[in-house]
Amino acid sequence: MKTFFDAFISYGRADSKVFATKLHQRLTELGFRIWFDQQDIPLGVDFQNQIDDGIEKSHNFLFIIAPHSVKSAYCLKEIQLAVKLNKRIIPLLHVEPTDCWDKMHPIIEKINWIFFQDNKNDFETSLAGLLQVIHHQSDYVRQHTEILVKALEWSRHQKQTNYLLIGEERKQAQSWLKVRFDDQQPPCVPTDLQCELICESTKNSNNLLTQVLICYADQDKSVMQKIAKTLMRKSFTVWTNKTDIETGTPFQDVINQGIEGADNLVYLISPASIKSDYCQQEITHALDNNKRIIPLLIESTELEGIHPHIRGLQFIDFTTYNDEAKYRIEADKLIKV
Repeated sequence: MKTFFDAFISYGRADSKVFATKLHQRLTELGFRIWFDQQDIPLGVDFQNQIDDGIEKSHNFLFIIAPHSVKSAYCLKEIQLAVKLNKRIIPLLHVEPTDCWDKMHPIIEKINWIFFQDNKNDFETSLAGLLQVIHHQSDYVRQHTEILVKALEWSRHQKQTNYLLIGEERKQAQSWLKVRFDDQQPPCVPTDLQCELICESTKNSNNLLTQVLICYADQDKSVMQKIAKTLMRKSFTVWTNKTDIETGTPFQDVINQGIEGADNLVYLISPASIKSDYCQQEITHALDNNKRIIPLLIESTELEGIHPHIRGLQFIDFTTYNDEAKYRIEADKLIKV
């Protein structure tokens, strides 16, 4: 049984040790489980590993703003990991960092702060504001942590099948990934790894049948990965030759099986894919099996070499995929198809 924490406290000792200790004490009195380095690092262990583990297993990341924490290389590491893991970050202003505003992490700068300044703000009033944030969408945030820990464990074990989600746990994760915050800001967002874990778990439960197979040339791998991540974030199961072909298996046979088990084949059209024998074999096999083919034009391409059936289809123009705003518009078109 894994131990999870309601919050991780990141602070600079020189300015905020007394305040951080008080905050930890009050939150603990209120029934929260808080990761605090004065309590949660055993003697004789690698302290950085313990800190990283604490951040991974904490639902919220509380960053106490003060000159020492803003300038601290250790605190910066903690913030960077929290950002990488898409944690809900809650900045608490304790001591105004008047001499080091330029060193403030940009993520901390743009999030609303809760003011806990000594002799300026009433501690209990500020604490009530903090509790309100912690309780907001707490179930969603808790699931984020639980699925994240599972995803990291899966990744650290080379993404082996026996670390995928199964049964009710998988169904709950699928429902979590489909939650949308259309009219409000989400408390946190899924990581790419979480999306991949959930979609791979779904694929595994469906006997490796998928909604989308992506056909592409090796030169277009980065575009394929971007599109695959977008689709998985929207809960689509995706088959690619980078994730679904095990070492030592007959390459073409496995690809053919992937095509046969996919509802749709998304074809990334570029000069490289037009010349690729592998891509042409995949398209031919998809047509032979009456698969729906969705062509995405990712680079300006002479179309004479394309199968006549493909030329007659409506392309989605992804040639501006490096422009994020335009990419999102075209990605929405793909998802609606």
